[in-house]
Amino acid sequence: MTAKIPHQTCTALALIFLGWSLSILSVPAAEQRLASPDGNLAVVVSDEHGLHFRVEADGKNVLTNSPLGLEFKDGTKLGSAAVITKPRTKQHDGQWENRFGNRRIVTDRYRELQLTLKETGASSRIFGLIVRAYNNGVAFRYDLPARSGLGEFVLTNELTEFRFADDYRCWAGEESACAENHYPETKLSAISAGKPGHPFQSVLPLLVETPAGYIAIAESDLLDWSGMSVTGTGTSAVKATLDRRSDGNGLVVSAAPRVSPWRVVMFGRQAADLVSSDFIATLATPSRLKDISWIKPGASAWDAWWTGVNPYDSDPKHRAVEARGTTPSDKEYIDLAAEMGWPYQLVDWYWYEGMTSYNKSLHSPPNAVEADFTKAVPAVNVPELIQYAKSKNVRLLVWAHSLDIETFGIEKALAYLAGQGFAGVKIDFINSQSQETVQWCGKVLATAAKHHLLIDFHGTYKPTGLARTYPNFITQEGVLGNEYDKLGGNRCTPLHAATLPFTRALLGPMDFTPGGFLNRAPKDFKATAPAQVMGTRARQLALTVIYPSPLLVLCDSPANYRGQPGVEFLRAIPTVWDETVVLSGEVGKSIALARRSGNRWYLAAMNGDDAATLNLPLKYLGKGQWTLRSFTDRVDGKPDEVVESSQLVDASTVLPVKFSAAGGFAAELTPAKTN
Repeated sequence: MTAKIPHQTCTALALIFLGWSLSILSVPAAEQRLASPDGNLAVVVSDEHGLHFRVEADGKNVLTNSPLGLEFKDGTKLGSAAVITKPRTKQHDGQWENRFGNRRIVTDRYRELQLTLKETGASSRIFGLIVRAYNNGVAFRYDLPARSGLGEFVLTNELTEFRFADDYRCWAGEESACAENHYPETKLSAISAGKPGHPFQSVLPLLVETPAGYIAIAESDLLDWSGMSVTGTGTSAVKATLDRRSDGNGLVVSAAPRVSPWRVVMFGRQAADLVSSDFIATLATPSRLKDISWIKPGASAWDAWWTGVNPYDSDPKHRAVEARGTTPSDKEYIDLAAEMGWPYQLVDWYWYEGMTSYNKSLHSPPNAVEADFTKAVPAVNVPELIQYAKSKNVRLLVWAHSLDIETFGIEKALAYLAGQGFAGVKIDFINSQSQETVQWCGKVLATAAKHHLLIDFHGTYKPTGLARTYPNFITQEGVLGNEYDKLGGNRCTPLHAATLPFTRALLGPMDFTPGGFLNRAPKDFKATAPAQVMGTRARQLALTVIYPSPLLVLCDSPANYRGQPGVEFLRAIPTVWDETVVLSGEVGKSIALARRSGNRWYLAAMNGDDAATLNLPLKYLGKGQWTLRSFTDRVDGKPDEVVESSQLVDASTVLPVKFSAAGGFAAELTPAKTN
């Protein structure tokens, strides 16, 4: 029997229910604030009118309320009607060891906010946002737990925006499939939005000058996800945009539980404060390799590809742009490496039969004739070169096309190359940051590690901390480097080179391949063979220290190095560092820094287009006197002239250095014998 409820009681219950319902609909917006350990930065997450965040420096907004959210193929939307239901906080004060970076011991100190969110609209799902605040930036990532109910999902859009407080000056990456681009100075509102259905994809990082300091937008821990770029809106805001999958199935295909990569907002009071940052690597997944003792950083000679001249090659095809090494030519480069104390020599393309054309990339259709790594071309005797290098205490690196690695078989190809005795593989023409490409790169690195092979990805996307996760990822391109000095277009300019320390180099290792010794003033430069470079020789020496790369590939030929002024700076040069101190820097104008390896310091500086004078303090030195051996521009002289000198200095010394236009300075400091 059902009890009969009096009318008055029904009315009262209805009013109570209505009031309860209205209280849910009118829950006051929640706002969660997370400050950095030093209190100078803060990130604020709010659910008022949809999930969004802002970033404050010294209590003032540098990023205003910026939307957050994700959209999926099944119609699920997360963020637009999200409510913060459960905040949790924690803090961490630690450090990690980086044997392949700017400093051996890296501080890892942050405060973290973990937000549980409920989408109250039609989606009605639980998801999360993980936010961290460091003294030098903030980062956040989306958390899609199993209880979200997403199961297997297809991500079709990311709603993240970065809305700056004003239309600030910035340096925005051009659009490029392989991150080989400039970062021209512009305004936020001038960044292109692209066309409907085809958003402009500005290669990260985006560097922005604000009244409080400099901000760089980037990402970290990109694993099995699609890489992020930014696109303009015609305002002071930019939107996150992800590469589409090559199979056309959205942006990301995955399954809960998952977390997205970190969306990163780096911060520095001055532009120089960002240089040599470890932020991207610190956010990345720690090493998946238990044993990294076999991974040896160092410098490498490069075969005749860059210089474009090989007198031993009679094939008319292989001239200038398509130059290649041959057995006798590569032996000369091996000899150079041995003489200079460099542990590696790189054998570049056109060494194996059926090589895929360089106008194809990883996801292109395979060749009609399949490439075969087991069949070297007649001009290259692999066993002879391996044995010759071994006799000189040098190991060989070898080039391969990404599509050839894929069609031949990743395991089969890498096992064979390791079995031949190669130390590592330079894999080229990847040209994407789609999810499939990111997955492929991870698979290659894991497979290569099994065979103790180093990997240098070329024609690839920007760094995202993957070199921490797989330390055999010894360096990568994703940079418009010295190779463009031979490719034409006069693109590797002094301005570009002086902008890179504040843009691309913030993200991680870059295989710029410095060291060109045919130095020319920009007005006299020509893209020709043998390859020339813009700027002074001292500048090329400085680049070897300024640009981070555990594998330092030096571009020029034995003929152009031997007996030349400045070459001694390159002898047994370190490529990884125990400590880095940035002395000064201005985007596109100048950069000066010092790096320590053991008991030696290396000091390097360069300027932009205009002649300059910098005062370089040595206060980072330890006690006692030091011998400084320097290589400077001959001001008003020829670009290939170097002034070499030696003097005693100490921590109180301030060096006045004069730079030619597009000039440089490089020095090695060792403890004086009087110490």
